[in-house]
Amino acid sequence: MIDNIKNTSLYKNLKLDGKFHAYLFYSSDKVKNNEIALTFAKSIVCEQKNACDNCHNCKQFNSLSHPDVMIVDQDSIKVDDVKLIIEKLSTKPIQASKKVFVILNAENINETAQNKLLKSLEEPSESAIFILSATQTNKLLPTVLSRLNKTYVGNLSADDEKMICQSLLEAGTDISKFIGKGFTLTEMLNFATDSAYKESLEEIKNLFSSLNTTADIPIAVSNLNVANKQLFFTNLMDILLSILKQNNKFDSSVTTPISGKFSKKAISKCLPLVEDAYKKLMSNVNFYYILDNLLFNMLKERFLCK
Repeated sequence: MIDNIKNTSLYKNLKLDGKFHAYLFYSSDKVKNNEIALTFAKSIVCEQKNACDNCHNCKQFNSLSHPDVMIVDQDSIKVDDVKLIIEKLSTKPIQASKKVFVILNAENINETAQNKLLKSLEEPSESAIFILSATQTNKLLPTVLSRLNKTYVGNLSADDEKMICQSLLEAGTDISKFIGKGFTLTEMLNFATDSAYKESLEEIKNLFSSLNTTADIPIAVSNLNVANKQLFFTNLMDILLSILKQNNKFDSSVTTPISGKFSKKAISKCLPLVEDAYKKLMSNVNFYYILDNLLFNMLKERFLCK
């Protein structure tokens, strides 16, 4: 966890009091959503009610050993996972005043599991509280959403970013060069720590550097070695948006191979194509088949928009 998120103006302005039985924190920034959710959960069990980090309950929370806290953070959350939550709901709190169930990235709960969870949300226990985070609320059932106290997690202020930057630097992670450039907290941490993220940007740069005509597509694609195929498309979408918005989020070495060949009009036409490619990937269509078609259509838009 980012230890001092509780000291940011963003968190303080949320004015959370724990009077509801179920909460949802959402925005496009996964790390920020999760940090807010976890800090709020800690404050619920904290003896001082402020996530002090010093009391016995906070120390147990930080070591993931608190008997009244269950944190679910998985790429796929299924019925069996929800059954474990329901089993724990049937028992009373051991140390804290409430049992706290934290579900991070709740868009990963499949539909069957959401329906299983629904009854617990509809008939809340007085001794339990649910805290969820999500970046894609459209993946949550309307019936589930209606049972949650929804809080949109706004932007970090410049002072908030500097405070978090200092906290991370003390822990060994330097995000200072990304501060003030419009990156989300998730993106800053990805750039600083995730080698797969950096590799994905390098793959995109190399691909478009060698792409001039449709005849280049087979060789350009065959030279790729894409480790994270979802990340490839999400990063490509983000780069295209960055070029359109001129926000300088990405180094020019990443954007120039695209912006130097595609007009802004062509890039705006290409964005839906990349979004469609991502959806096809999620439907288990072959990545390289999708990419071949995407590049052909992108070059077609480049020609049409000259």
